[in-house]
Amino acid sequence: MKIKKDTIVGIMGIISTFFFFIMVQRIKKLPNLVEPGPYLMPCVALGLILISSVALLVSGLLNKKEEKPYFPKGGIKKISFAYFELVLYGIALCIFGFIISTPFAIAAFIVTLKGDENVNPFLTIIISVVVTFVLYLMFIKGFSIKLPSGMLFN
Repeated sequence: MKIKKDTIVGIMGIISTFFFFIMVQRIKKLPNLVEPGPYLMPCVALGLILISSVALLVSGLLNKKEEKPYFPKGGIKKISFAYFELVLYGIALCIFGFIISTPFAIAAFIVTLKGDENVNPFLTIIISVVVTFVLYLMFIKGFSIKLPSGMLFN
C-alpha cells in the first residue's frame, strides 16, 4: 500500500505541532494577567494546525481513490517563479516600502498563479489596490504595527 501525500503531511503536521508546542513553553507567562498575553496566539495557531493535520491524516487514510500528481505539468516552474517573485518583493519592500511594492507584488502573484487562464487586468489592479489598502489599515490601525517605508522614503 502506497502512503498518500495527505497522510504524510498530516503526520508531519502533528509532529511539528508538538515540536513547536515545546518551544512555545519558553514564552514568559506573567502572573495575575487579566489579558491572555503573548502565550495565547501561538497556542491557538498550533491548535488549528493540529486540527488540520489530524483531518489530513484521517482523509489520507480513508480516501481510497488514486492520487493525481502533486504538481501538474509545468507546476514546479510556476512555484519556483512565484518564490523568485517573493524574494524580489522582499527586496522591493526594503527599497520602496510597503505601499508602493505591495500592489505590484500582488498583481504579479495573481498573474503567475492564475496559470493558463486569462487574467482581467482591470480586476487585477482593483484587487491589488484593495488588498494593499486593507492590509495597511489592518496593520497600522488594528495592530498598531509600523510597516516598512523603504530606504527611498526614510
